[in-house]
Amino acid sequence: MNNRFSLLLIAVAIVIASCGKKSEDMTPVQPGETVTFKDQVYKFTFKAPKAWIAESTPGQRTSYYSSQGSEIRFQKFTEGDYGAKIEVGVKDPADPQQTLEEFKKNFILEGATFTGPEQTTLGGQPAWKIGFSAGGGDEAYVGYRIYTNKDSVVTYFEAATFGKDRMNKYKAIFDLAEKSVTPGYVLKFIPGKIDSAMMEQLKKEAAPSPSLSNYNGNGFSIEYPDNFNPTATGKGIKFEGDWKGATIMVDVIPSNGSDLNTFAAAAAKTYGGISPTNTTLNGEAAKMINYSVSSSYGSRAYIVVKGANAYRITINWPKEVESLFRPAMEKSAQSFKLK
Repeated sequence: MNNRFSLLLIAVAIVIASCGKKSEDMTPVQPGETVTFKDQVYKFTFKAPKAWIAESTPGQRTSYYSSQGSEIRFQKFTEGDYGAKIEVGVKDPADPQQTLEEFKKNFILEGATFTGPEQTTLGGQPAWKIGFSAGGGDEAYVGYRIYTNKDSVVTYFEAATFGKDRMNKYKAIFDLAEKSVTPGYVLKFIPGKIDSAMMEQLKKEAAPSPSLSNYNGNGFSIEYPDNFNPTATGKGIKFEGDWKGATIMVDVIPSNGSDLNTFAAAAAKTYGGISPTNTTLNGEAAKMINYSVSSSYGSRAYIVVKGANAYRITINWPKEVESLFRPAMEKSAQSFKLK
């Protein structure tokens, strides 16, 4: 009788425990707003969800985790959340196939199985892909790595999670991050100078990205190249990339009751009396002033007025990179939208 009672209590406990266990939502996760990471040593780049947790060692690797708890799971494997990870890293000098074999040999968990390698591409370069798995069921550590090389630098991309179902859950994010990778490389400087070929390479690397991020400000929104960084100013926001002096700025200024014509005419005095011309920004009536602060720079200011505020959108570009920078900066200015 006592044994039957004990078994009954155990059964009840199991039922209660199973009822209290919260089932995970396996609905596919979408990337949402993203950020572009750029390594300052080897210049590799890739996109990741903005809300994810970043961990970076410059010149080696950068990882993004779906949550703080999942970062713990990937470090300890026995606790934390069953989330996802994307990672890009480099090794220099190296051979991609040899680096791939070293990864398999030194895999973090015992008893792992591997699939591949199979030929693919990464960042437009020929590459080799392997899959890995260790453990079983929802506890299994699963994912894949892709290896490629450029200028003797091996770049790898890794996508990983726990359990095959979660590979499908995070697939959209894995795919976006993988397709966004630009491999690392080494700039070979000639001591004492930068030759013309190197200068052209530097210009291309610093040029505005064709991909845009959205910024929401005080009464407006604007899109900007996602390899530019936003910085708050006293009057608004400034976007600037690696090429210093090439900027996109939005200033929010009190209109003091002035309409567009009156405000622009007054503003023209600060630009040497250059007469503003009529234009539009994203369908909104605007004034435009072309000016130059020096012989080395070109500049353009757009002015829009709404109610109590005037909005000045200014783009500045060094003339030596005008053909690479100005079109993207004009595109950014044209995306300006009043709320």
